[in-house]
Amino acid sequence: FFPKMAVGFDDPRVNLRITDGLKFLEECAENTYDAIVVDSSDPVGPAEVLFQRPFFESMHRALKPGGVVSTQGESLWLHLELITEVAKMCKDVFVGGTVNYAYTTIPTYPSGQIGFMLCAKANDGEPFSFKESRRSPPEGLRYYDEDVHRAAFCLPKFAKEALRGHLTS
Repeated sequence: FFPKMAVGFDDPRVNLRITDGLKFLEECAENTYDAIVVDSSDPVGPAEVLFQRPFFESMHRALKPGGVVSTQGESLWLHLELITEVAKMCKDVFVGGTVNYAYTTIPTYPSGQIGFMLCAKANDGEPFSFKESRRSPPEGLRYYDEDVHRAAFCLPKFAKEALRGHLTS
């Protein structure tokens, strides 16, 4: 329906799985994936497990060293307590790696904002930094650029205070 929106699925490196994410990760081989993206629903009902420690431990196990995770991270305005709990748990799971939180505006979402919990598994090199874009965005984008990328990590004072000590950078 939106051929210009889903072009990333044409990349031969992409392996899209629409399935029970927790079960899939529990059964997959260790050190398999470079990146895991979880676009879950809110943490109620069946999706609640996607915000809990066993799921994050399974993602950590499934990642190659230096691999990254991006999960739906809720809104700072509505769910700061949950975000703080998840960040604290991620710091325990991704020991030696990176844990960060970013957000963007989505006018149709409650509060107009949604966040992302971003984690990287430790490797032998430098810790992974989510805050700097690794390459220039493709031409023709109307919203995203390097400035928007950096701004996603500029948290309001109340969020910085709540998350202090739980994020790695």
